[in-house]
Amino acid sequence: MKLVRVAGFFIMMLFISSTAWCSGLTAKDVQGFIASMQELKPYFDQYAEESGDDGDASSTAQIVTDWAQGLKEQRDVEAILGKHGFDLNTWAAVSQQVTQAYMAVRLGKDGQDVMGQMQQSIAEIESNKEIPAEYKSQMIAQMQTSMAEMEKVLAASPEDQVTVKPFVSELDAIFEMQE
Repeated sequence: MKLVRVAGFFIMMLFISSTAWCSGLTAKDVQGFIASMQELKPYFDQYAEESGDDGDASSTAQIVTDWAQGLKEQRDVEAILGKHGFDLNTWAAVSQQVTQAYMAVRLGKDGQDVMGQMQQSIAEIESNKEIPAEYKSQMIAQMQTSMAEMEKVLAASPEDQVTVKPFVSELDAIFEMQE
């Protein structure tokens, strides 16, 4: 449940950030992100618990959106971000880049190869003679939609991925990822 909550948070950050960070990530950016998230994560976890998040993806997405919108009003959060060299806008942009690069490293071809797994699932669905044709087409359409969304998530620049790689184990702790 926590993994869904944390992953939902970072995926939502990819979509709600309106500030484009023009330069590539630096090691200092990644270190600042990690340090700030170590302090911010308890705020998010508490907010999710108080909001009654049940871990369902749609519930979590709404809670993450509400939480992120409320960040601007929290002076404690601004102080934490400032301590690590960010204001809300730069933190949101760096968070987006770090998250996207991390997801590309962990879930891309050199990691868990999620796209390959999804393609394999489609092939298995297509070859399964026990699934009625109408369900097959629905399942395949859903998988293709998921693949299109995943392609966006995995579209981090190669340079950002190289920058993030030395920090993967620290980011795993932030994202609560496990092999």
